[in-house]
Amino acid sequence: MRSIVDFAADDVILDRAAILCSQGIPEEAELTENFERIYGEAISLFQQLAASKGITAGISISHFEEVFRGEGLNEPENPVEEIYGESSHLALFAVTLGPVLSEKVTELFDNGDYASGYMLDSVSSFAADRLSVLIAQNLQSELAAAESGKSTLRVLSYSPGYCGWHISGQRKLFEVLCPQEIGITLNESCLMSPIKSVSGVLIAGHGKIHEFANSYPFCDTCRTKSCIGRMRDLK
Repeated sequence: MRSIVDFAADDVILDRAAILCSQGIPEEAELTENFERIYGEAISLFQQLAASKGITAGISISHFEEVFRGEGLNEPENPVEEIYGESSHLALFAVTLGPVLSEKVTELFDNGDYASGYMLDSVSSFAADRLSVLIAQNLQSELAAAESGKSTLRVLSYSPGYCGWHISGQRKLFEVLCPQEIGITLNESCLMSPIKSVSGVLIAGHGKIHEFANSYPFCDTCRTKSCIGRMRDLK
């Protein structure tokens, strides 16, 4: 089943502490009045300019094997391959905040307003990641409804460029999902436009399948280590 989702600005709950943490600012830090102004303006711009959309399409394990294999550049051992093999439901997805927000970030930097540009970029990056969480929650709710609300399945998203899934996997994913329908395109370097977009696969299964030791060789170069928080939230 293929579906398109429109998200309202209020659907994306912006976690101030997490946004500031992404900039290396501890939660207990005392912030200047000017900083608070810049942060407030970034939130306001996000609420005005974000045009958040998502698209999903269910896919069988056998078909996803082909998508995941992509151009054959994945790491030989990776958690995604182990996880989707134990899944009960898979869906490709793409979400975006739309082009206007990204254009505003570029405009701020081009005009030399680096503080405001950096802040809006941080807010937008956090919001794009939140969209991938929201679309996973949507699928989890749908699966629960199909089981009369008794489902114990947990849905998490996984994206090319992370966890050993090579970024070139975007090409096969786009070929099957066709997110151009909601305005997302892919360039020769496998970067998406609008830049504040996320794509990948939603994997549904019992919580245990999403747990793995982040001891793969590529884990040493991972900048986010987001898997730690995701697995903690499954408890």
